Amino acid sequence: MGTLPRQSARHLGSWFDRLHGRGTAAPAARMRVAPPLALPAGPLPGQWSQRRLKLPAMPGELVSQLNYWLYEPSRRHAGPLPLVVMLHGCRQTAEDFAAGTRMNALAEREGFLVAYAEQPLRRQLQRCWQWFDLAASEGAREAQAIAALIDALALRRDVCPQRVYLAGLSAGAAMAAVVALRYPDKVAAVGLHSGVVVGAADSARSGLRAMQHGSRAEPATLLDAAGVALAGKPMPALILHGMDDQVVHPVNARLLARQFLAYNRLPDRIDSERRNGAPLPAADASASQQHGRANGEVDAADVPAGHYLESRFGHARRELVQLCEVAGLGHAWSGGDPAYRYHSDTGPAASMLMWEFFREHRR
Repeated sequence: MGTLPRQSARHLGSWFDRLHGRGTAAPAARMRVAPPLALPAGPLPGQWSQRRLKLPAMPGELVSQLNYWLYEPSRRHAGPLPLVVMLHGCRQTAEDFAAGTRMNALAEREGFLVAYAEQPLRRQLQRCWQWFDLAASEGAREAQAIAALIDALALRRDVCPQRVYLAGLSAGAAMAAVVALRYPDKVAAVGLHSGVVVGAADSARSGLRAMQHGSRAEPATLLDAAGVALAGKPMPALILHGMDDQVVHPVNARLLARQFLAYNRLPDRIDSERRNGAPLPAADASASQQHGRANGEVDAADVPAGHYLESRFGHARRELVQLCEVAGLGHAWSGGDPAYRYHSDTGPAASMLMWEFFREHRR
């Protein structure tokens, strides 16, 4: 039926039930503060519709379609336009994710389409994308379905196929990372918010362990375990994580960054360990001139909630990996609408950070 075993699902539910509200004061850092995000108020003039993608029939598959919501900005924007595909987290719907991230309002202002794939309850009782099940049937099928959605939308006359981006939160971020790395010819860049290191789990139980602890294995080695081959083309990645995340340990953000550095054949200048709950320096400034900018030593006492530590890595004036660690943020979309579960007004507007990163890249 495509769901977790009852005991594993119960473990997953109890783990997510530990989620608290906003985090307490976070470690200090050489910080950045994002300006408020000004977005259109009231009803948006674009078209918002629910759609369905038929999938090829597979033996034992009970769900042969993928439901998604699509926002098309108003006609004042000339096409073909960029497309952002969004993957929600556990216990979320596509509509909740759209409202909480406020990505539709940003799409209307900036001129791009947004599609929100939705995991059906028939496949997973908590609507979690099964990112840990890639060697078996369910997770691999979900990744294939998302890739098929990207293909279908890229054929639209109003979509620029060279400017298709993928983003997700939590389980959605974990699945987005897998899709981007397994199908690099379909995605121009990926945004991962509160995600889990790729390849560290092959079951619900080991998935929970990776969420809580990350992995001791070398991040590049885990890519092999996930069936990811190093391609010739780069895969730009923006990684965001709350330093007070009690659901997915923040160490996963640095492990993910190291994986994308390896994938993009950039030097590994990130230390994935943490001291006193604070990230260690990613690199020495003099050593990061060519391949990236990284922040200096982190003091664990002084930074107000909402400020964030930022590290950027790339070459030839092109940033390929960007890591943002947000002080005072728990397991929630940074700078979102707190009226919706797993979204917080603490921190920079993740939607804007992602769009600013995406628009610099194309296939």
